[in-house]
Amino acid sequence: MKQRRVAPVPSRRALAVVWLAATIGFVGLLFVARRLEGPRDDPDQAEQRVGFLDEGMLPIAAPVITAGLPAAGRATVVVFLRPADAADECTAMSRQVGSAAALVAVLSGPAPCPGIPAVHLDPEGRTAAAYGMRAPVDRGPSVGYAVVDSETRVRYRTLDPHPAANSREVLTILRAL
Repeated sequence: MKQRRVAPVPSRRALAVVWLAATIGFVGLLFVARRLEGPRDDPDQAEQRVGFLDEGMLPIAAPVITAGLPAAGRATVVVFLRPADAADECTAMSRQVGSAAALVAVLSGPAPCPGIPAVHLDPEGRTAAAYGMRAPVDRGPSVGYAVVDSETRVRYRTLDPHPAANSREVLTILRAL
């Protein structure tokens, strides 16, 4: 009769070493993830770029900003920017999203905004508050965007430090309206 081999049972010490190594690995990953958060990110990461899964109180009526925008009949993307980033973000958003929707830039301070003809200054953050934009970690002005449908309802809004970097996401949202 053939004898079965029994696998050796790991010792408690070996199990403790594996557990300790896994713990150190997870702590390291958590440290890296926390370091990747920026000062303009949402304090609650679950609220940043949440998509259509959690619309919360949406849709809401979009407040008119400037030059009659947002206006019925065409979707509008309202981009909330800080002056230091405005020139680059405006240029990129105009190039990448401008043909798919009307664009409005809401700036927290004076700055050039090439490519976006409708610009509104909002140093007190009243427009951002009316759109329900959240405050980032640094408690400065909101950054991100809101998508308004052709019936002038805010359908999506998110805190996003670099909206132009996510222009493909904006275009996907516009196609879904």
